[in-house]
Amino acid sequence: MTNDKQLIHKSYFERFMEDRTEQPVQVLGELHFEEQAKEVIDLSYIRYAQGEIYFHNKDYETAIFKWENISNELEPWARKNIADSYYALGHLSAAEDIYTGIKSDSKTLKMEVALELFSLYLLREKIELAYKVIKKALDLDPDYPNVTDLARSFYEDQQDWKMAAELAVNEGLRTEEPEWFELLDEYVQAGYTKSFDPEFFYQPLISLYRKNQKLFQRVTASLWDSYRNGEFYLSWLKTVNTIFLNVEVQPFESWSKMSDIHQNTYLSIINGTYLVKELEDIVPVLLSNWQKLANQSKALFAATAVLAWNEIFPASMDAESLKRAETLIFDSEHDSVRFDYSLDLFKSLVAWAENNHLEVGYQSKWLVSELADLNTSHVLVSGTPEGEKTALINRILGENLVTETRSPVFVRSEGDLAEMNQITDTGTEKRSDQSELIDSPDVWTEVKWPAELLEDNRLALLHTAEISRNSDIAQTAEFLPLSDGMLFVLDRNTPFNEQELEILRQLQEYALNTPFHFILNTAEWRAAEDLQGTIHQFFPQSQVFAFSSGNMKGLGEFLSTVFSARGAKHEEKRTAKLLHYIRRTLTDLLNKRVQTENHLVETVKWNEDILVRLNGFMNHLRDVEQEKAAAITASYREATAEMKRDLKLELPKILRGCSAHIKEDSDFSQLHITLNRKMNEEIGTYVHDNLIPKLQTALREWLVRTNEELNESQGYLNEMSTSFNGLYGEEKMKLVCDFKVLEDWKRDLNRMTSRADVEEQNILLRFKPTEFLLKSAGKLFAALPQNKSMLYTQYKKYVESKNYEEITAEISKKFFLEFDLFEKALKSDIVIFYQDPILYVDETIRESETSISSSKAALEKMKSNPEIYYDPLRLFEVRLLQSEFMVKANEESAYIIG
Repeated sequence: MTNDKQLIHKSYFERFMEDRTEQPVQVLGELHFEEQAKEVIDLSYIRYAQGEIYFHNKDYETAIFKWENISNELEPWARKNIADSYYALGHLSAAEDIYTGIKSDSKTLKMEVALELFSLYLLREKIELAYKVIKKALDLDPDYPNVTDLARSFYEDQQDWKMAAELAVNEGLRTEEPEWFELLDEYVQAGYTKSFDPEFFYQPLISLYRKNQKLFQRVTASLWDSYRNGEFYLSWLKTVNTIFLNVEVQPFESWSKMSDIHQNTYLSIINGTYLVKELEDIVPVLLSNWQKLANQSKALFAATAVLAWNEIFPASMDAESLKRAETLIFDSEHDSVRFDYSLDLFKSLVAWAENNHLEVGYQSKWLVSELADLNTSHVLVSGTPEGEKTALINRILGENLVTETRSPVFVRSEGDLAEMNQITDTGTEKRSDQSELIDSPDVWTEVKWPAELLEDNRLALLHTAEISRNSDIAQTAEFLPLSDGMLFVLDRNTPFNEQELEILRQLQEYALNTPFHFILNTAEWRAAEDLQGTIHQFFPQSQVFAFSSGNMKGLGEFLSTVFSARGAKHEEKRTAKLLHYIRRTLTDLLNKRVQTENHLVETVKWNEDILVRLNGFMNHLRDVEQEKAAAITASYREATAEMKRDLKLELPKILRGCSAHIKEDSDFSQLHITLNRKMNEEIGTYVHDNLIPKLQTALREWLVRTNEELNESQGYLNEMSTSFNGLYGEEKMKLVCDFKVLEDWKRDLNRMTSRADVEEQNILLRFKPTEFLLKSAGKLFAALPQNKSMLYTQYKKYVESKNYEEITAEISKKFFLEFDLFEKALKSDIVIFYQDPILYVDETIRESETSISSSKAALEKMKSNPEIYYDPLRLFEVRLLQSEFMVKANEESAYIIG
């Protein structure tokens, strides 16, 4: 080993310095000279030592020269030293080549070469090679000085937490040194091991448990926390379950942390996040291990969890665990039943419901918040109409604030606060006075009023409807299990009569251990004392108080005594009431699953029926649109066509009649111009005095008929809206047509008729043979008297016999151009008229189709994966049953002790 150290530190030369005081250079020089004088020369050892001296003095070239001539067993070390020299000279590539070429059986040399290469690779940023060489070194000799520290630093510098954690685990297993597990714990707490398969930590934890149980708990707790709610969480639970199955533990105090972790884990994994099939192999083992770890004071929680799980999932727990659970329940020192556990269960149930599109009503949550007020006793005040219970509450308040209603009334005192609220399943609404109150069993009333008796004795009163002989006592029965006690106001004239006794017996079936006490409205305390014996025959624990308006202090003391809100037993009783309400909520949610499925089926059926009706309505509506467009357009065309026919008939007559303007003494040279002007004047007179008035009348009549047609359509749409709204059960559909179209038509027609006119036409001035000859003749012969008669005859004959169809058609086309364009736009205007109703119906059709599709998808999901809904509720029931077992166990223990 000494030789290895000398070779590592390049101090081999010290072997030649024994008993010598000269400088090493001088000593080695003399030895070199002496060796050369020998018959058989071997200078390798001396040259090796000389190389070391030169290296230490940084004469690396000379050192290399000396080490290159080594041919004995020191040659591999000499090669390594040559590489060290090149490394020191900065010739890293040459150093690397020499290091990697060294062959030797020496583990020490291999390790030294590996460490030098590791350092060189880091310097040259050859990270992959650095990984390989440090792994090789670890595999070769992990005990070699500094190799694990170098590896750890390297992995941490590279932030390669996988390799760092594996190193810590491997070294922990190999050396069993606690510092490696402490390092692993640091990595775990930093979150560097979340991606590891939990099975990787099985053997290290087993090994750590055998060596150091305190550190085992710490590392296990860190791993547990790191995996919590992650992708490997359930896999971790299986692993840790197996670990605790294979280690021997005793339920002593030092395991309390592990016990708490088991408890918290159990509560978290049965909160509706996981399915039963995911937990069926995990929870039973978890509970068995938890029982082993739980100390005496917390054994009840674990034991009842075991029994509850086995109750809901029969035969899932092994016989030994069940037997141990029963023993723990009856033989262990019980921890008290904590109200907050049950409150957390209710909150988890509400959160799960909201995440699954179910609703736990506001009234339910409000009631639970009332139960959570452990400092106030909630007293249900009941009685028959003869008992005057309302009057009693008003005397306590000092105001007539409570009346006989079907609405339950909660009465409390909060300092000087005076307000009245009504509570529905959607929230709380303030009321300014009694006139605004809704009288309904489904709407609760909350009265906050300064009342000394309630404030001093920490009491809240609940007033329900009076109970008559034949009335339904359901409302009182509903609130009875949630009250800390019932105060029954007796009939002062015939107290505790048969009617009252029968009512009390029925209420007792719902009481859930709720105590009954009695008020007798009388100042005669002896009457109450005499009544006490009778009542005790049926209600042995009940008390009777004789009340008079002047004895409010005595009433307060009585109520405070019999309905005390103090002590652990009060919390246990309140817990039992909360559990009763949670079970009712759980049952409601189970029923809602069936209701939801039935509702989806009905929704699909209803929407499919509506869809058929809507599609039929849409088809008919489009037919109506087309029919109205055709009818209205045809009606308009008929009105304008008649005017066109009039124009076609009258215009030629008017033009022919213009022959009357031809006289024998006319100036025939200008007659064609004069006559053309007269013809245009006659046409203008006809158009303005005859055609346009008739056209205006025809179009007004058309507008009236069209308005009737469109109003008829609107009436049809109104009827259909009413019909569909009846089906929807709400004012959903309101189909209103765009009557602005009619206003636009009226405005456009007024504008067109008011500016309608006929431009001056070239009737006789056209370049046609006949007109040309007449004009020419007029100019040529008009000066000769004997020719005027001939021209007169020819002109008159021409005007009276001329065919005016072309000019008539031309005038008609120009005059009716705007009216014809109006006709072409009618169809698109009618489309606009029906546009909003059609778009609305089309949108409603798409809504129905979407509703059908989504409902069918939800229904299919519910039917194909019922466990998604039912499994969380079964797990909530496990937790509920566990709490009920705890309450029962404490009650039985109290009975045995008593």
